[in-house]
Amino acid sequence: MIVSTSDEFSTLDIESMKETGIDVKIFSCIEEVPLSVRKETEVLVTFGNDLNEKNIYDFERLKWIQLLSAGLEDLPFMQLQEIKPVVSNAKGIHTRPMAEYLISTMLYFEKDFNRYSKLKKDKVWDRSVFVGELVNRKVLIFGTGTIGAEMAKVCSFFDCDVDGVNTTGAEHSQFNRAFTLEEGLKNIGFYDYVVSVLPLTPNTKNMFTKSEFERMKKNAVFINAGRGGLVNEADLAHSIEQGEIKGAALDVFVQEPLPKSHYFWDLDNVLITPHMSAKSIHYLTRCKEIFEQNYKHYENGNIEEMINLVDLHRYY
Repeated sequence: MIVSTSDEFSTLDIESMKETGIDVKIFSCIEEVPLSVRKETEVLVTFGNDLNEKNIYDFERLKWIQLLSAGLEDLPFMQLQEIKPVVSNAKGIHTRPMAEYLISTMLYFEKDFNRYSKLKKDKVWDRSVFVGELVNRKVLIFGTGTIGAEMAKVCSFFDCDVDGVNTTGAEHSQFNRAFTLEEGLKNIGFYDYVVSVLPLTPNTKNMFTKSEFERMKKNAVFINAGRGGLVNEADLAHSIEQGEIKGAALDVFVQEPLPKSHYFWDLDNVLITPHMSAKSIHYLTRCKEIFEQNYKHYENGNIEEMINLVDLHRYY
């Protein structure tokens, strides 16, 4: 039995899957899945944030989990390591919308759109300020996977100078240079835009703190579209308030939704978006395509041919 705990698939998506022989039972959330259905579920399609260390054991026949997201931090890894189902995620479907998100946030600061919004509110016509361009801006992207590589490609189109950071410092064709995590943090002060699209792991938690922001250029912008837990939010807010960096574009936060009392709301040079950098009208269609491709391999017993397989012991 194939069960989805997301009802965001369109009728067209469901009919399309049925035409390929895939019959998915759709529920809006895991709480709505009857226990009798959970016990018979072999394949689970989910965003992953509804699974926990208790309800995972309800799925007694579970053999494969297809995630509708790339993020893994909400999964009950200890229990999954015990149960040992195949787990695959939706890595790759976010590349285009997140690359466009990055460029839009860079242009937001480069063209000073925040200032124009204030001028409009005050009904003031002021052409006295010259704005910047992205040409020759130095960009450091933490994360050189599919998302980071697409971001680098788009930045290069605007003639930016783009370097990347990954765990091992492995070179990548889309980046001029590649650094290890330690090297990237050490060299953070040379860049106009510092971008993070890293996953949240024990090694990346609170990676960006007071010392990193103090080393950045005073006119630098920090952009986080990875995970909120990568950043010490209080340190970032302090650095912006003190003028140690120009500002930040933040799509992810330690606590989501971001509480109304959070200090970020009141910081003038912080652009806040509600964890939507990857959202697109094409999102679930792309998820469906990954699932259909993986299902063919799963049905034929070719597990090793499935794409985006997750290593449960490496957390990605």
